[in-house]
Amino acid sequence: MSETIIKASRVGKLYNLEQGGKYYNLRDLIADSPKNVLNKYLKKKKSKKGNFWALKNVSFEVKKGEVLGVIGRNGAGKSTLLKILARIVPPTTGKISIKGRVASILEVGTGFHTELTGRENVFLSGAILGMRKEEIKRKFDEIVKFSDIGKFIDMPVKRYSSGMHVRLAFSIVVHLDPEVLIIDEVLAVGDIAFQRKSLKKMHSLAKDEGRTVLFVSHSMTAVDSLCDRVILLEEGRLVAEGKTRKVISEYMSDYVPEDEMPQIGKVKSRSGSGKVRLIDFWMEDENKKRISTAMTGGQCRFVFKFLCPNGKPQKDVDFGFGIANDVGQPLFLHYSTYTEQELGKCPVKGKFVFSFDKLPLAKGVYKMGMRVTVKGEEADVLPGAVNIKVDNGDFYKTGLIMDQSHSPMYVDGSWKFEK
Repeated sequence: MSETIIKASRVGKLYNLEQGGKYYNLRDLIADSPKNVLNKYLKKKKSKKGNFWALKNVSFEVKKGEVLGVIGRNGAGKSTLLKILARIVPPTTGKISIKGRVASILEVGTGFHTELTGRENVFLSGAILGMRKEEIKRKFDEIVKFSDIGKFIDMPVKRYSSGMHVRLAFSIVVHLDPEVLIIDEVLAVGDIAFQRKSLKKMHSLAKDEGRTVLFVSHSMTAVDSLCDRVILLEEGRLVAEGKTRKVISEYMSDYVPEDEMPQIGKVKSRSGSGKVRLIDFWMEDENKKRISTAMTGGQCRFVFKFLCPNGKPQKDVDFGFGIANDVGQPLFLHYSTYTEQELGKCPVKGKFVFSFDKLPLAKGVYKMGMRVTVKGEEADVLPGAVNIKVDNGDFYKTGLIMDQSHSPMYVDGSWKFEK
């Protein structure tokens, strides 16, 4: 069994809102008036209304070489948990134990002395992590190359852009050999190319070098691609823990409960000329009976009800839809023009129907967007208009119900042996 590197036991963090929810450190002690200091340290009785539990009774473990994702809405307690793990703030209740050196990036510029140059901050950061000067020198060129800072390495970091701050900070912590790496949403500040490089580096640190990574992000795509396991926080409590896609699905479905699937008429982000409007959607089985859940590999009809609000038939109408998974990644789309089935003349009202002989989607909840054009002009565009639910089915017609979790889609085909 892998060695446990991080163990959190019944961790809680209480903030006093009368102090703006901040934690109390040496700087606060020096800056505050004598009266506030006295109140703080003599534990003068305060109103309970001024207290706020950012974390409550949170327990989990992280193994060596594991990448743990921490997800949840804004205010769920993610950043507070990471600050406790990074030893920036102490927990109010419970206990945290971590084996090895910890390096973290929680805010842009965290740990940098703004008057010092990038070069000087590299050596300062290494010293804080307990590294010898010779070790830092050996890593220095790699750090500069990875960060793409170039000649700016000898410029005071107070003149750096937020992106430069992030690139240098990340490059420092991943190259100075920490056993535990803690990364908050801060990577979103960097450009796309650097984000991809950073995710690849974190994956390499965990899988190739046995480092342990904690990763907070609102990008479910990044979490899905990087993390082995995920914990979900809600109002300071740990409400779910487990395999990445399972927890992500639970988190995403919390925004749109399955028993409250959105109706087309409620979509506010639609656009287009309005010459043709979609007014309803439902799924049907092979017998044209309405269903709430489609089956993998089953025959299925997507039915889109429409009308022309001006009461006039329209010419040259093309209709299409796209499917995305629960983290927003597009899976496929289809237009009537793909199969040369666009409507030369569209009646005032009716239904567009798309039929699957074998639905290729794996079990899950998916988002569907829709688009209608009239003579090439957008008439109705509804991004993420509805959710559709799919359950396991016999995709390959072998009598076996398929249940795969590594991919959202199945592929039909055949195998044979050739010499």
